Amino acid sequence: MFAKINAHVPKAEEKALGTSGVIGRYHALLNTPFSHPLGHPGYIIGIEKAPRDKAGYRHDTGGTRSFDGTRLTEPIALPRSGAQSDLDQQKAAFRRATNDPKVMLVSHILRYAPIEGGEGLAPDVLHSAYSHSAFGTWDNEPGNAYEAGWQALDRMQGQILDDIAAAKARGHPFTHIAFLAMGWNNDQFEALDRYNAIVHHTRRAAQAQGQRFHPLVIGITWPSVWGGTSVVDLANRALHIGSYPVKADDADEIGYGIANHVMNAILPHIEAQTGLRTIAIGHSMGARMMTRAYYSADLLQARVARKGLGPLVIGLQGAFSANRFREGYRLIAPVRWVTHGEGGPYQDVAAPGGDLVLTWSRKDNANPVAVLLTGAKHVGGRLGAKVMHEKLQRKVHAASWPSDMRAAFAQADGKALYLDVTDSVASHGDIRTPQTGQLVWDMIAARAG
Repeated sequence: MFAKINAHVPKAEEKALGTSGVIGRYHALLNTPFSHPLGHPGYIIGIEKAPRDKAGYRHDTGGTRSFDGTRLTEPIALPRSGAQSDLDQQKAAFRRATNDPKVMLVSHILRYAPIEGGEGLAPDVLHSAYSHSAFGTWDNEPGNAYEAGWQALDRMQGQILDDIAAAKARGHPFTHIAFLAMGWNNDQFEALDRYNAIVHHTRRAAQAQGQRFHPLVIGITWPSVWGGTSVVDLANRALHIGSYPVKADDADEIGYGIANHVMNAILPHIEAQTGLRTIAIGHSMGARMMTRAYYSADLLQARVARKGLGPLVIGLQGAFSANRFREGYRLIAPVRWVTHGEGGPYQDVAAPGGDLVLTWSRKDNANPVAVLLTGAKHVGGRLGAKVMHEKLQRKVHAASWPSDMRAAFAQADGKALYLDVTDSVASHGDIRTPQTGQLVWDMIAARAG
């Protein structure tokens, strides 16, 4: 089946696409798919970032960089506040995220499916922008990577439906769809480690209560940091820190585009045909990405209206500003003299029709530079919690975990559920634990079981 174990994609093609060197780790799964496998049936959507001309991006107009108008529209409707200033800031934030000289694209999709005879899972390639990898040869489209990635997402939709039907026929049906994204400074291997841990611990928590959690997993990997993996080298560390504002915009770009398409065009079709509910889980900037997608359905040209419940969106230690929920908020001086705010894109908190849960911890001290640069007080830490508790009582129901989540959801009554998880989260990245699995299962059992 495989031409060569752990073969490398052609270096000439990496250079042609602009994905060579240290950033090649964002397609490492094509080279070594067996060393860090996804432990659950599903898909990994590998996103990379490439110069627009090398990716075959054809949506710029008149020599000016522009968003992909065949798939997206910029914000045009006045938000709940009715304030033109909020809409203007939302437009500016959208343009900033979609105006990078490089563009996000789906460079590969891997499928993990049961081996006949019940001998585990095997990875296979559903799409690749490269002609060769550990999976053998692939009929790629040089110079058309951007469009080919979108077409691959549509093919993935049909394959997912086939997989769900096959699992049911085997007598081991899926219970949910788990749509997952990790945050800043996570390469492909680390992202899969985290996905495996979260799903594994959630399954064990369900089993302890005599329940089943057997999701079809759709995980995103994305180029989430500059530099290599070393945290000892000072130059490399400086690249990591310096990449933060760019990667925040990158997470939003994926949230507006690729993740939005999956959440609000592909998954509604699948939900309607299978009856499965989507559980979207993001950590840190992954929570930024997932919530941006959740609140951006109206910007999607191919949006599909849901016939049932919207997704249960769980943002673990979210790396985005609490001000996204505020109407009429202006950046602090002097920051607002040189840049713009976000215009409260989440101010109509219940509009998407699903359930939103966000966690925070007093022990989460990540990303202090965000406050210094922009005044952004992230919802995952103390500063964001102060804003959520004091300024947003009409939009947020505050509770702690562990506690009765059914009661908490009932009390939230359309608000975002904002959970203090200080007793179980010791730091920003403390999510690969049994406690995280129990938290996720408690949310699912209360709202999406």
